Amino acid sequence: MSLVYIEGLTHANGGKKLYENATLRINKGEHIALVGANGVGKTTLLNIINNSIIPDHGNIEVHPRVTVGYLDQHQKVDGELTVNAYLEGAYKELFDIEAQISKIYEDMAIEYKEDELVRALKLQEHLDLNDFEIIGKKIRSLVDGLGIEHERLEQKMSSLSGGQRGKVLLAKLLLSENDYLLLDEPTNFLDIEQVDWLAKFLQSFEPAFIMVSHDSEFINKTCNIIYEIENLKINRYVGNFDKYIEQSELRKEQYTKEWAGQQKTIKKLETYVAKNAARASTAKSAQSRQKQLDKMDVMKELSEQAKPKFSFKYKRPASSVIVKAEKLEMGYDFALTHPLNFELREGEKCIVSGYNGIGKTTFLKTLAGEIPAISGTCELGNGVQVAYFRQIEKNTEMTPVQYIKNIHEDMPESTIRATIAKFGLKSALMNNPMHMLSGGEQTKVRLAEASLIPCSLLILDEPTNHIDILAKEALLESIKNFEGTVLLTTHDINFSTQWADKILDFEKLV
Repeated sequence: MSLVYIEGLTHANGGKKLYENATLRINKGEHIALVGANGVGKTTLLNIINNSIIPDHGNIEVHPRVTVGYLDQHQKVDGELTVNAYLEGAYKELFDIEAQISKIYEDMAIEYKEDELVRALKLQEHLDLNDFEIIGKKIRSLVDGLGIEHERLEQKMSSLSGGQRGKVLLAKLLLSENDYLLLDEPTNFLDIEQVDWLAKFLQSFEPAFIMVSHDSEFINKTCNIIYEIENLKINRYVGNFDKYIEQSELRKEQYTKEWAGQQKTIKKLETYVAKNAARASTAKSAQSRQKQLDKMDVMKELSEQAKPKFSFKYKRPASSVIVKAEKLEMGYDFALTHPLNFELREGEKCIVSGYNGIGKTTFLKTLAGEIPAISGTCELGNGVQVAYFRQIEKNTEMTPVQYIKNIHEDMPESTIRATIAKFGLKSALMNNPMHMLSGGEQTKVRLAEASLIPCSLLILDEPTNHIDILAKEALLESIKNFEGTVLLTTHDINFSTQWADKILDFEKLV
């Protein structure tokens, strides 16, 4: 049974065409991965399926009796709700019924009514049939699996870090009993153990889902259908990610052969028309061939995604010690770790590891001088210049060029445009507001901005979130080639960390 069927889909975003006469379907129980380069329209497609975006053209049929759940990291939630209350919201109907039962028994304590007792018993039967008694157990299972600390359950949603919030949103969605789910990069903010747990959970997940992910191993473990957005089409492949790569290469080879054959035919016909159109004896046959050309459905040449070229500017410091922390305690209202002694020297590269909410971003902000230490000292060496890529920034109406010009006021626009292009953003998108770009495209712009600062210390907070495989490869190469010191956090198990000289594990510090 098809839950969703889309045909003739054509849509442009900010003047950039994403799909042309494309087709997609989601069948009951299918586990689908939606893949493609940054900016091809993966998240936009989820929003179209969710009816959050109306496409320019196309017919969308959604089964009238199905419900959908959407993992949107930017969705608004009531910040005053506790985490536990927010998760229980997945079973709002059942909790409302429980409240009705309680109210009936309260009223019956004042005045007994037989029909109200019967109604209460029927409502209780409905709760029993829907496993109301084990809701707490279901919630704890998701909480434990996704690494949400139990003490967070009584905290307000507004107090959570970006990573903690992402986990809670995912947990609630997985608790819901929707017929299919739309999952936009569900492994962002998850540690390796949590990614493994989620993979096992989704393997036995009965409802259908369509998921955006750049994690090939995770897709291999969880998905049996791959949709690839490429060259304005949405191509369907049956099998896991490895099988898709195999089939995709064969399809491209076949398409290229057919395209080359058609181009040869077109050239032959055009040559004949050019030579014979003016000659009376051959004019009719030339006209016949011209009609053949006019009716021909001309194939478009496949365009290959170019690998971006990341690089960061190095500034030699006057000191061999880049960062030195002594008895450092950092946090906001209270210290997140025991007093920390830490030193980074010129050219060293360090991974900061630990679960979400443990204080990694707080540590990076303290080193970058954005927030003060609670106690102890954290000093940069003499002449050390910092370039800091932040994990999360607010959406802005500024274009990529304006965004960078706002920070680097004296920089020529031509230099800004050349830098952004080098980081993989097409020139047609440089005049679009940042909020209209995909998550990966925004990340590339912000990495480009960081690359314009000559620095001795490069701080990268989750730079691999949202970016595609080729961009990750370019980032990895740029880190290896950077002469200065690097401090980086990432949860991406597909991003090699073999280049690191040090691992600072916060789980051993708390």
